[in-house]
Amino acid sequence: MKALVIEHPDKMHIVEREIPTIREGEALIRVRYIGICGTDIHVLHGHHPTATFPRIPGHEFVGELVDIKGDGSERFKRGDQVAAQELITCGVCDACAKGEDNACTGLRIIGVHADGGFAEYVKVKTRKLFRIPEGVDLKRAALIEPLAVAVHDVRMSGMQVGENVLVIGGGPIGLLIGLVAQRGGAGKVVVSEVVQSRRKLAEEFGFLALNPLEKDFEEKLLSVNGGKPYDVGFEAAGVPGAITTLVDYIKNTGTIVQIAMTKGPYPVDTGKIFAKELKIQGVRIHNQYNFGGAVNMVVDGGLDDRLDKLISRVFDFEKVTEAFEYAEKCKDAFKVLVKVGN
Repeated sequence: MKALVIEHPDKMHIVEREIPTIREGEALIRVRYIGICGTDIHVLHGHHPTATFPRIPGHEFVGELVDIKGDGSERFKRGDQVAAQELITCGVCDACAKGEDNACTGLRIIGVHADGGFAEYVKVKTRKLFRIPEGVDLKRAALIEPLAVAVHDVRMSGMQVGENVLVIGGGPIGLLIGLVAQRGGAGKVVVSEVVQSRRKLAEEFGFLALNPLEKDFEEKLLSVNGGKPYDVGFEAAGVPGAITTLVDYIKNTGTIVQIAMTKGPYPVDTGKIFAKELKIQGVRIHNQYNFGGAVNMVVDGGLDDRLDKLISRVFDFEKVTEAFEYAEKCKDAFKVLVKVGN
């Protein structure tokens, strides 16, 4: 098969590899579409702290089931359209036992610690497999994984129907969080984002969008919410000012969800956290239950038009290195997909 391999940081190319051999409890997928994630770019440049090389990257894939072995295989048939949660977990630690497999003590991730989906075939754990019904556009289904992140984040926030939400960062994850919160009954969704094209798309989705670089940003932040602080905040920007804004503008007893990976410690006024009795909720990827929730949201079709708008470009596999460059350098890009199969 053809596969994109990162030999070592900043060196990747398409090579010929053997098709993976599956064992008991594994399934083989013929990849059709795969999305480029910020994690893939971090792995490429050697910025991911635990990635190993050489490595086939990629975890946002969807495709066709070729073979399957082990418990659960009776639920599928060869030729099914499928997606798979990318987490490789032990299944026996305390976190796994509670259904919090994303916090598994031995967590490994396809595309980071095991070969991923930027190839014609990828193998996954049978228990992580989900069927995608015929008729579902596989380009949209390629967004299941980042949508699962958003589903996980909103559920972990404990957001209640009618509560007002502030999202710092209008990239793909920030906008998907807004969509999930909107579908979950949020009263109002406000997105803070520097890039104009992202603010424009946020407004098309029905959110209020503000530029944090404008002088009257803080005044607008309150005025668009009726002069009141927000109930729930999501930090999806990865910059120090984001968490500061949320601590200041989330209400007493409100919740802040920390999503973005940070390069170093953030300066946070813990006195305000104490005085306001704020809840600071860390989140990591998504658990399998919430991945299933994302599958359901794509299958029901309610987000079709908005998922289409999030797909900026689709590249053929032969141009995958060009796709990586575009995804990294084009500030107006949201989700960039690579078409692997016919």
